[in-house]
Amino acid sequence: MLIYHPAFDAYHCVFRMLAITSEKRILEFAKLRILDFFLCFPAEVAVVQLPQEHSEIRRLARVARNPYRGPINSARTFRELEPIQSAAARLLGLTGVFSIADLENGRVIRTGQEIPEDLKRLSDAASAFSSPLDRYVVSTMSEIPLAGFGGLKQRTGLMEYRYDAD
Repeated sequence: MLIYHPAFDAYHCVFRMLAITSEKRILEFAKLRILDFFLCFPAEVAVVQLPQEHSEIRRLARVARNPYRGPINSARTFRELEPIQSAAARLLGLTGVFSIADLENGRVIRTGQEIPEDLKRLSDAASAFSSPLDRYVVSTMSEIPLAGFGGLKQRTGLMEYRYDAD
């Protein structure tokens, strides 16, 4: 049986990346991947070791449901998303929306490249974050540093952090 999930749709990933980078124009590719994962699976924010002052979001995440089937194993699903996320980022790099040179160095920089009007309309609709969890992921979680102890890698458990150079 074939089951659709937007997390594994490269074109849906393009819209999610456009939505994230419309708010945060410069970030590490690894951070973009983590934020994208939580836009796909917002209920998984409940298992993230959030700072104490984010307890309200943790409460919301505990009662939230993923719009589609949630991941059985978050770390494995995150690894399985990597080729799709890379393809989407490369597509945005090749079209000039992301700086391709920076992308090759692990950084995402949203350029001033104009997006075609039809795509912009669809992207704006996709970026109208419908839940407080979506808004939290894009606006607040994106401000947490990526590397080291207390960074997104460590807090989410999705990537290795112990060997990060601070």
